[in-house]
Amino acid sequence: MKIGFDHELLSSFYLWFDDRLNYFAEAYKDPIEHTFQQVDSIDIPSNYLAYYSPYRQFVWASDKVSVPSQVTIDGNVVQDRNGIYIDYNQGRVLVDTGVFGNNKNLDIKGTFAYKTINTYITDETEEAVIVNSDFIISPLNQTYLQQNGGFNDKIYTIPAVFLTLANSENHPFAFGGLDRTELNLRAVVVADSNYTLDGVLSLFRDSARTCFSLINFEDFPFGEFSHIKNPPYKYSDLIASSNKKPFIENVRASKLTDRSRERITSSKDYKIGFLDFELSKVRNPRESFSR
Repeated sequence: MKIGFDHELLSSFYLWFDDRLNYFAEAYKDPIEHTFQQVDSIDIPSNYLAYYSPYRQFVWASDKVSVPSQVTIDGNVVQDRNGIYIDYNQGRVLVDTGVFGNNKNLDIKGTFAYKTINTYITDETEEAVIVNSDFIISPLNQTYLQQNGGFNDKIYTIPAVFLTLANSENHPFAFGGLDRTELNLRAVVVADSNYTLDGVLSLFRDSARTCFSLINFEDFPFGEFSHIKNPPYKYSDLIASSNKKPFIENVRASKLTDRSRERITSSKDYKIGFLDFELSKVRNPRESFSR
């Protein structure tokens, strides 16, 4: 299917959102050495093995911190896309068995900064995210991996933010076919403390009446395995040539009350909030469909 405006808008918003968290809020830990452990995964091709670090996600933008594009395997430096893919989204290394064999005991190490607030695009409703997902709070004395014995698609490490496009509508704007596209985007924030939740809600509430850059879908910096296509990736460089700027009309921040939170989750440790973004972009939506 051909890429549509909504695809580009949501992916561009995701990059902007992640950059705002990491660049302005510095929601990451400085680089440390990670030791990767092999775990069977169902979301990769059969000719790859997945080696996970204790944390996800890795910082992938080089605007403030160094983002390496290599790991060591059995003491040898191996660059990304040379028989491996570094999956920054899930904090893992995918190893091509055609290059390294079906070896589940490789000694893989790498030095990466990791996020303290993860970001995800989801097509689920906020109810499904909160009720049907398993959330892991990083304890002080054991890793995420050790705590659960593995990762799967429904396990998320928190604090985390889940972005989804709620609804949209076109309104006539000017002669010549111009419309004003209005979109409502919701972010579900799941945190382990009120301090973190308040920080996220405040940071993005204050983004009202600003713009962000719309990135062509083919320029999205990540490949199919959430690896960086052309490292190093800098958000500032990516948006430098973009002249398409959706406008953030308004942002509403709210919290799930303690009583409501206890009804839908068995853990009282989760602090849940919502950000509702009202976006707009003047465009000619029918221009691409003329025959």
